[in-house]
Amino acid sequence: MVSLFRYRNIEPFLLSKYTPAGYRLYRYFGRRHIAPFLEAFAEGLDAPARIIAVDEQPVGGYSHTALLARYGAVPGLRPLHGVLRAQNRVRYAGRSLRFRLENPRDFRYSGPSGIDAVLLDDIVTTGATLAEAHRLLRDNGVNVLFALTLADAR
Repeated sequence: MVSLFRYRNIEPFLLSKYTPAGYRLYRYFGRRHIAPFLEAFAEGLDAPARIIAVDEQPVGGYSHTALLARYGAVPGLRPLHGVLRAQNRVRYAGRSLRFRLENPRDFRYSGPSGIDAVLLDDIVTTGATLAEAHRLLRDNGVNVLFALTLADAR
């Protein structure tokens, strides 16, 4: 897993994700930080791969993870939108690892198998969400190359 920032260094921006300003900020982070990182990575790929964002469920008019995927896309690494959706809508903010493990996201995957992908999320707190998503993708024939997050709160 790779995180581009420490949570505390960009916390005010991350907390704006469900606001109109957050839309612009997440678009900016996708273009200025996710895309350059993925562009450098994509140069070494033998075949095209996909970006699968964690739970692109719109909240407040848009999906912040979908924005990161859309504006982070580069040649050879394109998003596969809306294929990894959580069935459990519980909020994890401020919750313990135990709570997160007892209340999994219960993801469903509706995309193709036999692909390489980068798993993308905005924040890693405990790693439980990414681990659950990775297991499901693997079980559905997706080779997850690595997970990428904007910020690490651990």
